[in-house]
Amino acid sequence: MTLTEYDDYVEYSRQHFEEGLIRAGFTEDDNGWRGTIVHAGGSTEVLIALRSRYPFQPPRVVPLVPDAVAWSWHRELDGSLCLVAGDDHEGLWWTEGPAFLEHVTAWFEQATAGWPDDRPDLDLDRYFKSSDDERLYLYDELARYPSGFVRFRPAANNTMRIGGGTRPAKSLKNSTDRFGYVANLGEVDVPPRSWGDVSARINPSVDLDRRIRNHAIEIVVLIYRRGSHDGAVSLEVWPTVDGGIAVRRLRSGADTDAAKTARSGLLAPELRGRRVAVVGVGALGSFITDILVRSGVRNLSLIDGDVVMPGNLVRHLVGPEAVGLSKVAAVTQHLVARSGIEVADITMIDHALTSGDEAVELLSDHDLVVNATADFATTALLHITAQALSKRIVSVAIQNGGTSYRIDLLPPLDGADPVPPSSFAVDQPELELFEAGCGSPISPTPPYAVIEAAAATVRHALGLLVARPLHPAGEARELSIGAVGIHE
Repeated sequence: MTLTEYDDYVEYSRQHFEEGLIRAGFTEDDNGWRGTIVHAGGSTEVLIALRSRYPFQPPRVVPLVPDAVAWSWHRELDGSLCLVAGDDHEGLWWTEGPAFLEHVTAWFEQATAGWPDDRPDLDLDRYFKSSDDERLYLYDELARYPSGFVRFRPAANNTMRIGGGTRPAKSLKNSTDRFGYVANLGEVDVPPRSWGDVSARINPSVDLDRRIRNHAIEIVVLIYRRGSHDGAVSLEVWPTVDGGIAVRRLRSGADTDAAKTARSGLLAPELRGRRVAVVGVGALGSFITDILVRSGVRNLSLIDGDVVMPGNLVRHLVGPEAVGLSKVAAVTQHLVARSGIEVADITMIDHALTSGDEAVELLSDHDLVVNATADFATTALLHITAQALSKRIVSVAIQNGGTSYRIDLLPPLDGADPVPPSSFAVDQPELELFEAGCGSPISPTPPYAVIEAAAATVRHALGLLVARPLHPAGEARELSIGAVGIHE
């Protein structure tokens, strides 16, 4: 699409939408399109305005009489109707005038009904204008400060971290700390939009207004509840010259275990008690380990006898700071620093798996063993031991210079046939790159192949851990650019 074609598309979209409004009886003035929405609760005059980003942003709809419609979580701070949820990915449905007006009508009918079955989004932040302070304010478990005073202290990366404490009796010259109070609004049916709304909901014995006017409090952290969900918002407050109190929202977020694990997936609670061993934490095994931890696994054993070399870094999880460390130590260090797992929850075995006794112990002590060594002898040792113990391993290997991978459940479930040998065609130049100290050519496996194979391996591993396997034997997949082949 050329720039001219883009401009034509935008212009056509506007005209097409406005024609739909005209057919519905709307008339244009300097501020937008005026018309009446007839709904089950009566009729409401509204103003519809096409914003600058239209059609890639929905039109703005506001009642001509702001208080003609009850204020609720479904209205913006400026009084406009909240018509599109943040997770609405159904396309630009609002570009069709009739469909858009139907949506507006449905909004009014839901408002008349009191928003039954309302989704309790925790987005109180959007009802306050944002502060000029661009720092990120981090809070931990706010239950630690019930209706109590707090202090925010500067921390790394332009953040402010919460802690207990009240403002000292004497002013601390040049202090960079900011002092605040944690207040509980309880269940919030209608979002507050000003300090007056907030103050009316807070226990008057605290006398926050006086403390704010005396500059003893600069920040108020509000805890609130919607349905069965708890939310929080951090506000910056200060006295105005006319005796009022101004309020702006700060950029804030929870630094808690719950916040860090909420995006781990629905299986995370079930996985926390599982124990997994990863044999081989090179490029592939390191990413498998990382994804397991991010998915909720919190008890690991890592087995590898190699060290991190500079040439490993392009495909490995760890960075240059890990060069010279054993791979198990390097991966452990990375996980502890970035994923919140404790050192005590990771067992490091910095030598290769070679004996039957070790294999028996490994399989006996873990819910699952993942083999990422791509070593035939190690795979055979674990496979035979698993058969003897009526256990099962997941074994993965990237093949054909990184153009395919295979994942095997060994032995397969319920007597299923194993994944057949790969039949993917290999069409690549002869390898000629060698590195000192290596007895074989350097693998040309690209990083994307490592990460894709790791993700697929973890899917199979998690399926076994929660007794919902993806496939009884595993899978093989081609990874060449443009290829779509898969064997299961």
